[in-house]
Amino acid sequence: MDLVKLLRSQARRYRCVQCGESMAECGINVLAQQDNRALVRVTCRSCNDENLLQIIFQTEGEASAAAVPASNVDEGGERVDAPISGDELLELHELLAGHAGPLTELLARR
Repeated sequence: MDLVKLLRSQARRYRCVQCGESMAECGINVLAQQDNRALVRVTCRSCNDENLLQIIFQTEGEASAAAVPASNVDEGGERVDAPISGDELLELHELLAGHAGPLTELLARR
């Protein structure tokens, strides 16, 4: 099975959340693959927005592949009980959008 070819066929069905362009010609970089899982970076060709996906291949009778955000893994590679919520992600986006400086400065404020 050619993972990049499979992902490219699926990408045609999606649009970039940042610029709205089709993801058909997106950049696909498989960072790691083990058993039925893969970690993939997908980059929009139009605006260069990047997304990190954890791909989990399902068993027979289910869909051929499912993409879930890699947010259920912490820095040490351990699974986290509760994934980041949509509200938490929006809050982080607003915080970063209003910040003009180094990330270390932002973290020191918290």
